[in-house]
Order: sequence, then structure tokens, then C-alpha cells
Amino acid sequence: MTELSVGSIDLRGVDRASRSTALDEALREATDHGLLALGEMVREAIYQRIERTHQVRRDEIPEKLDTFHKALEGLLGAGAKVIEKQIAKNLYSRLDLNFTEHSNWTIVEYFDHAKKAKGGR
Repeated sequence: MTELSVGSIDLRGVDRASRSTALDEALREATDHGLLALGEMVREAIYQRIERTHQVRRDEIPEKLDTFHKALEGLLGAGAKVIEKQIAKNLYSRLDLNFTEHSNWTIVEYFDHAKKAKGGR
């Protein structure tokens, strides 16, 4: 991998536990960025609603990604797919991965793919 730009994460020579932490943080930041497309107030309202109704805090999104996905889908309906693609595109950019759209993938599959591509858990 070449030297990465600011905002990207360089995982060369990083142990597995640290790599997982870096991947998790990249997902949290990509989620922030993706939800920001709806506006800052809406993003905060979504985080609060998902925490209250599904017990998923922002910092728990990587560990509870499937629950987060289902909660987002419940709140946004078909719009969740658009937001999840934005999250995935931003995540892949942060990890210096090429993004390929898959019509049947959710954020769960994109994150799993990114972890495998980066040698994560």
C-alpha cells in the first residue's frame, strides 16, 4: 500500500487488535460522514433514537452493526440503502480500498469485506 492521504488509515505493520480498533474507528467516522448528508441535527436525532430504541450507541456500531443496520432501515426505509452506500464509500476511501457497488449488500457486508481486505477479524 502506498502512503495514504490525511483521513485515510494506514494499517501496514499494525497488529491485529490495533487493526480492528482502527477499522472500527474508520467505520464510526464513515457513519458520521454518511449520516451528515441528512444534516447535523438529523444525524444526532438518528443516533439518539437508535440508542434509545435499539441500545446501540455510536461507539458500539462496529460490534452491533447488524442491529444498527436494521434500526437505520426501520427509521429511513429504502433511504437506508442510499445512506449505507455513502457510509461504505467513505469507509473504503478511508481505508484506501476501491469501492465496488453491490446492489444486494448492506453496510454489514461492506464492512465484512473491508475487514477481510485489510486483514482484520
